[in-house]
Amino acid sequence: MNVLDLFLVFLKASFLSSGGLAPLPLLQQELIGQRALLDSADFASALAIGRIGPGPNGKFVLSIGYYAAGIPGFIAALLGMTLPPFLAIALVRVHRRLATRPWVIGLTRGITASSVGLLAAVGYSFTEPLFGAPALLAILGVALVVLVITKIDPLPVLAIGGMAGVVLYLTGVPLA
Repeated sequence: MNVLDLFLVFLKASFLSSGGLAPLPLLQQELIGQRALLDSADFASALAIGRIGPGPNGKFVLSIGYYAAGIPGFIAALLGMTLPPFLAIALVRVHRRLATRPWVIGLTRGITASSVGLLAAVGYSFTEPLFGAPALLAILGVALVVLVITKIDPLPVLAIGGMAGVVLYLTGVPLA
């Protein structure tokens, strides 16, 4: 895949998503399912690396771009994901006039619901390989409960989950 094609994948993901983790399912389908540019393990690693550091919620796309094609992939991701928001600034003025219309409210709610469905599908695809490792399912369950109940920053949860994985591995608990 050339860099222009990769840029177009990220551009499409940005146009069809609403920020945060919303482009994740689209990128997973394009880069793993359709183009086989990344495997699930590399995609998950890129996602984790992109989520660990400080900064905006959607910066994980940069590490996915880097995993896919090095520095040119990083640049393709950066440009592809930032161009649509700049174009959207012009749409804000139009939206202000249309926001209270029933069809716009319905459109917004429908997009939100489908985005949640896409995220759930990605969550399931990442969870499915863990079904054979009860210890990893336990880490997942604890992390999910802690994040839903406490609303704390995910970074400490990721760090503790990683440390738990290391301890389990070193004590011989099967993780695969």
